[in-house]
Amino acid sequence: MRGETKGRRQSGNAPKERAAAAQQSRDPVENFEKWKIKYSRTKSRVKQQRKRNKKPEWQVERDNIGRLLNKYSEMNVQDAVKFSDFPLSKKTIGGLLGAQYRQPTEIQRQTVLECLYRQQWTAEDGLGALIISPTRELAYQTYEVLRKVGKNHEFSAGLIIGGKDLQNESERIHRTNIIVCTPGRLLQHMDETCTFHASNLQILVLDEADRILDMGFAETLNAIVENLPRTRQTLLFSATQTKSVKDLARLSLKDPEYVWVHEKAKFSTPATLEQSYVVCELHQKVDLLFSFMRSHLQKKVIVFFACCKEVQYLYRVFCRLRPGIPVLALHGKQQQMKRVEVYDDFVRKKAAVLFATDIAARGLDFPAVNWVLQYDCPEDANTYIHRVGRTARYKEGGEALLILLPSEEKAMLEQLQERKVPISRIQVNPKKLSSVQQKLEAFLAQEKEQKERAQRCFVSYLRSVYLMKNKDIFDVFQLKLPEYARSLGLAMAPKVRFLNKARQQRPGGGAGDSDEELESFRAQLSGSKPGEQASEEDAGGGGDDSSDSDDGEEPGSSAVSLLGQGAHEDEDDDGDLAFLTVKRRDVFEQEGCRFEEEGKAGGENEASLANAEQLDQLGGNKGRLPGGVSASAEQQGQKRLSQFLSVSAALRWLQEKSFESQQNASHPLPSFQYLWLLRNLTGPWAALWLLSSSISGD
Repeated sequence: MRGETKGRRQSGNAPKERAAAAQQSRDPVENFEKWKIKYSRTKSRVKQQRKRNKKPEWQVERDNIGRLLNKYSEMNVQDAVKFSDFPLSKKTIGGLLGAQYRQPTEIQRQTVLECLYRQQWTAEDGLGALIISPTRELAYQTYEVLRKVGKNHEFSAGLIIGGKDLQNESERIHRTNIIVCTPGRLLQHMDETCTFHASNLQILVLDEADRILDMGFAETLNAIVENLPRTRQTLLFSATQTKSVKDLARLSLKDPEYVWVHEKAKFSTPATLEQSYVVCELHQKVDLLFSFMRSHLQKKVIVFFACCKEVQYLYRVFCRLRPGIPVLALHGKQQQMKRVEVYDDFVRKKAAVLFATDIAARGLDFPAVNWVLQYDCPEDANTYIHRVGRTARYKEGGEALLILLPSEEKAMLEQLQERKVPISRIQVNPKKLSSVQQKLEAFLAQEKEQKERAQRCFVSYLRSVYLMKNKDIFDVFQLKLPEYARSLGLAMAPKVRFLNKARQQRPGGGAGDSDEELESFRAQLSGSKPGEQASEEDAGGGGDDSSDSDDGEEPGSSAVSLLGQGAHEDEDDDGDLAFLTVKRRDVFEQEGCRFEEEGKAGGENEASLANAEQLDQLGGNKGRLPGGVSASAEQQGQKRLSQFLSVSAALRWLQEKSFESQQNASHPLPSFQYLWLLRNLTGPWAALWLLSSSISGD
């Protein structure tokens, strides 16, 4: 009975359920409309409730900053493995990851912060952070990294360096929150841009601080600090940091905290860097560099030089030598756009050689550099550390080679040992050494401008060595100048005035290398050894200005007897270069030649060799010079020649005398040596005539 009752109930409810389902299937739109109205009311109510409870953006940002500040005190720096482990904002972490910066270095663990973000700095607040770099390239590199890392923030940043449009910078600098600059251009804006001020500055960063604080930037930095507020945070970064109390006091630092991640390390250079040095003579350096480049054609190499003119000359001649690898040059004499172009070009290349001065030694991040070769000895151990720091970066491997002269080896190695620099000596395989001296001589013979650059390179290198402070390492008087000049392709060493004066001021100073060079010429002319020639002169009075000579004496013998009297110590070293450059160009313009104009004015359009031979009788038999010209009548002969002879006749006469002296001498005198002798004995005009005749072929 119960089963029957239950069945009747189920059968009685079934029609009702079927009727309700049929009704719903008949009007689905009406049901959806009801659901939509109900959902909209619920959504609106929730939205209004959230809006009432939502905090403003500035308050949310402040709460996030508060949480980050609380994490600073709780965080252990050594436990941070990635940048995301630091209490940094999401905007900064996003920029770091986008720029492929994931793991911090040791120094970054100690210094990472977000000062301006914590203070919610805006464009209306003005300048908040100032980053000063010693070179334009380093400032440019810092600015590019700042753009990548801070792209998600609202801060405005600017690059203020020399070589850019000053007016364009002046119009925008007052709206900039972060400025990356060089000291000179920053001080210029402080003096000339009325809308620029740094009264709200929060952070001052000195990159390569020891370089900025040295004597080169002392006055500029002092003037900059005077325009900055005293209540600020100052950060000094350098691989060779200064601890000088005087330097720190200049920056108004109180109780500075010194952070050195390698203070307890065994070495001051990376463990992945292999360092070695080689000792060679000065005149072997060019051959060594060329041979090194030929044996490292698939490597990325930076070669450091002491001065700009060395880079300029060697870059040009090595491009002519075609070593088989791209060669680039970076130095301070280039225009700014050219320097940026060279920097970017070297970064992109997989194999290249960069000739650079020390402007590339600090801070610049050249990726994947295999070798750092120091062609010239660095000023001190700190400069060495900065140079080799261009390779073996971020736990990568690298190699460094230092070229030292025998006079530099002992003192320089002592400095490196004091700074905990591990370096070992290696030997050069003489079979692998290629000589390029003859090729350089051929280049200089073909191009006058290259010869002038070689002379400037010679003088500039000597000046850089002479001005070095550490005389235990750098002794310019121990350099073999004639051999060094020939290694550059020059026929002989140019005259350097400041060296002559410095040599005379030394205790027991004398002519030094100049006397040795004159002695070698005397020996070559007389066919004897330098020591024997000196003995003969001491015994027989050779080389005395008052010595007599007969008419039948050979021109070579006359040159030997009067070789020492023509040196003019009052002439400037640049004047000697001008003797072969500016004056030479004027003389070659025969239409404007002074002698030709004077000859025409005197009514002498042509002259015969008979008139030229009359010059032999001007000064009698006393003090005769090569070719028959008298020393006592030099000025009179030049005056008579300018009055009575045309330029072409004078050139033919000097050419014949030059040829005659080479044919009659027991040891024929090369033309460049004859030119040098004639210039020192008879003055520059006669040498110019001879040079002009040898080139023009008259």
